[in-house]
Amino acid sequence: MERRNIIILIGSAVIVVLVAWFSIRHFGLLNKNDVPAEGWDRSQAEVVMRQLCRAADSVGIDTNRYSFLESDTKKEFGEKFTGLLLELRYGLKPSRITYNKIPEKIDTVWAIAMLKKDEGKSALDSLRKTPVFGHYTTLVSAYAKLRKNAPSDTGKYIRQTLNFYRYLNRFDFDRFLVVNVPAAQLNIYDRSGKCLLPMDVIAGKKDTKTPFFTTYLTDIITYPYWNVPRGIGLKEILPKVQQSADYLENQNMEVLNEKEQVVDPSEINWEEMSAENFPYRFRQASGCNNSLGLIKFNLTGPGAIYLHDTNARDLFDQTSNRWRSHGCMRVQKPVELANYLMGTPVLDEGFMNRCMVDQKPQTLTLPKPFPVFVVYNRVDVDEKGQLRYYKDVYDLDGRPM
Repeated sequence: MERRNIIILIGSAVIVVLVAWFSIRHFGLLNKNDVPAEGWDRSQAEVVMRQLCRAADSVGIDTNRYSFLESDTKKEFGEKFTGLLLELRYGLKPSRITYNKIPEKIDTVWAIAMLKKDEGKSALDSLRKTPVFGHYTTLVSAYAKLRKNAPSDTGKYIRQTLNFYRYLNRFDFDRFLVVNVPAAQLNIYDRSGKCLLPMDVIAGKKDTKTPFFTTYLTDIITYPYWNVPRGIGLKEILPKVQQSADYLENQNMEVLNEKEQVVDPSEINWEEMSAENFPYRFRQASGCNNSLGLIKFNLTGPGAIYLHDTNARDLFDQTSNRWRSHGCMRVQKPVELANYLMGTPVLDEGFMNRCMVDQKPQTLTLPKPFPVFVVYNRVDVDEKGQLRYYKDVYDLDGRPM
């Protein structure tokens, strides 16, 4: 029996190693040491490398990191060659994206195969056959015109958006949702870049920024509670409750203890409460006055960030200030978005106007998780094909465009 267990353990270990190897080979986790030093001619590859650098330069890639020297070993040169190929196809991860829930797939085997096949001669043809997203070529043309004039910061912002478009090649989705914070816009795109459902959003304020991330939208909540984040509860709501005993009732707020039980607020000595000793949390009951409105779109992170309706829908018409939330994103067309994501009209046109009382949250699970990208692109092409420039609403670039 003991020998049999040992055999089983060894067999399992071999399977794990093989699976890991297969995953690494096919999902872009290859170590640079896997670039071969044999099986290809460097002198021919250098000719192709110069062509690749010219192509990369024309689409905003900094080719300095791929400069090669006579002193480079063949292996070191090969690593630069395949690295440039991969950036041309897959871009770099945008530096401002701090949370990644969606797995990325990078075919490093393809880059090495291009190098070995004919010293890279087929690489440019292979890249030309790689699908480009949406208005990529429009942005490339704009970048080329800009370079003929005096240097400006605008070129940097176009390069960032071009990189994001290349970055999308790491994902194989038929459709996905993108929120561009400087534009205060939400768009659902198909793989070709066609805009399927555009709408405005209200994003985070400058001091409560919406983070940038990739994640999945998993389900929709109708008549949601607003589970107030602890930071907001302590900083904003607790002082208001201490100032006015009627605040909780006026805002339809509940107080919950550590066991998630509703507590009678009259039984709490509010004068003794502080940020250090407050053992409760606040929850706003569902209804038309709920801060999340009537529809909430759940994401798989980060933190307490999600898309939602709003009880102040008139803001979409009354102001151009679209950066005023605590970090979540309020959507202009919640019913249209819900029905699109569900793939069927689960909510009718009158849903937003009925405002039914005593409703409990109801969960609608999407047929499959829907990919979401929240980004910070200051130059882009809108759904009408027009080049658009957006303000640095979070002062991340340090100077105006």
